[in-house]
Amino acid sequence: MRRSPEFPESVPTPPSPAEPRLASLAVRAEPPAQVRIPSTGVPWRRLGADDVQLMLDLVHLCEDVDQTPYRTTLAEIEDLFDPAKPHAGYAGLAEDGSLVAFGFVRVATGPGGRIQAICSGSVHPEWRDRNIGSQIVNWQLDISRHLLADSGLEGPAQILHVADETLAGMQDILTRNGFEEQRAFTQMRRDLSLPLPEVELSQHLSIEPWSSLWSDQVRRAYNQALADAELGTSLDPEEWEKEFASLVPEWSFVAVDRASDRARVAGYIVGARYEDDWPMLGWREGYIDSFGVMADWRQRGIGRALLGAAMSAFRDAGMDYAGIDVDEGGDETSNNLYEAVGFEATYRSAVWVIDL
Repeated sequence: MRRSPEFPESVPTPPSPAEPRLASLAVRAEPPAQVRIPSTGVPWRRLGADDVQLMLDLVHLCEDVDQTPYRTTLAEIEDLFDPAKPHAGYAGLAEDGSLVAFGFVRVATGPGGRIQAICSGSVHPEWRDRNIGSQIVNWQLDISRHLLADSGLEGPAQILHVADETLAGMQDILTRNGFEEQRAFTQMRRDLSLPLPEVELSQHLSIEPWSSLWSDQVRRAYNQALADAELGTSLDPEEWEKEFASLVPEWSFVAVDRASDRARVAGYIVGARYEDDWPMLGWREGYIDSFGVMADWRQRGIGRALLGAAMSAFRDAGMDYAGIDVDEGGDETSNNLYEAVGFEATYRSAVWVIDL
């Protein structure tokens, strides 16, 4: 399924300024002598793997009320308790045993080897504006520092929150606690019942169906796009296969330039089918997992042609919408392209970090 931004395995973030010599993470994390425990209104306790359904029930309730463009699955909640990744959870319980709120932190190694303490959680809509969110963030900060200090890992590290714009006051809470917004994403959707763009490419350029023959060239192009965005990471062939395990070949295309003896990849688009999300979303969606046009081929209609090919394939397969998450820090011309071909912004989320 398409992973909820609230519960990421890791988050690509720009590299921190180079440090000539990092102190040990146990020192940099500065774990406090006492962890601030939430205490508002209800009994609080630690979370365990037996609580995944309670957590999912609260998450789904919040997603319905907040009208998020994604739905978290049971597998994503279960994954939080992966014993290979240091983690901790804390929750407040209502009288009927359901969750009023919970906070969770887990430590993972992100792109470029950066160590991330990833914070997530939910507060029941009827219990918001009672200072619970602030108390959960306080607990997350303290427990993140302890988990990082005890992880035995070394290298650049950060405490990370992914916050949706619908969560009123969350930006203020994170800012007060020393977080800085580092990246932001806009979720966009395109109605496939509307006419699709038609593009005539110049000679030697063509849009071709996905083939394993192009896979390594596309991987290299993808890595170059990451480098251009200063994300400081790249994928080897094994990591590439894992990252795009959801790729649907018939929904994916490559722009090829055959002007020379050696055909070159000028762009690519990777389509994915996250069918488990459809019942909760209420529509069928073809999702664009990755999309890029190489610098030497921009402003030649390739982006419109790739998007048109993918959307046509989505529509032919009976999809209602095309979906994509757009990095707001990306190329402005590329971002304008989505609106030009009919995508509309539906949601915004931001990555907030404290670098250690």
